[in-house]
Amino acid sequence: MARLSKAKIGTLLRAKRREPVKTPFYYVPPFLDELRRSLQERLASTGGRPTVRECQVVRKTRFSKETWQYLARLADQWSKGGASVSPSQVAARIVEEVCRAGMR
Repeated sequence: MARLSKAKIGTLLRAKRREPVKTPFYYVPPFLDELRRSLQERLASTGGRPTVRECQVVRKTRFSKETWQYLARLADQWSKGGASVSPSQVAARIVEEVCRAGMR
């Protein structure tokens, strides 16, 4: 199957102009796949719930119910076939990655 160019698609759709649609990196599913792999690699256990060694600061953070439910679903998915992951660990990993990207 021949691949259509952006110009050809624009012509077919009779577009007057083309503009790129920017998607923030944290909305893209591969970002979550990479996050899962990264978190699983960093988890270590000495008998209790696995934890990430390099994370030394512990703080309470409030979440909406919807956000917490989403984080819990991700944690459940990420825990299958590997170490147990908590919703807080998922949230911490997302924050770490977003901050790291912003500091570059």
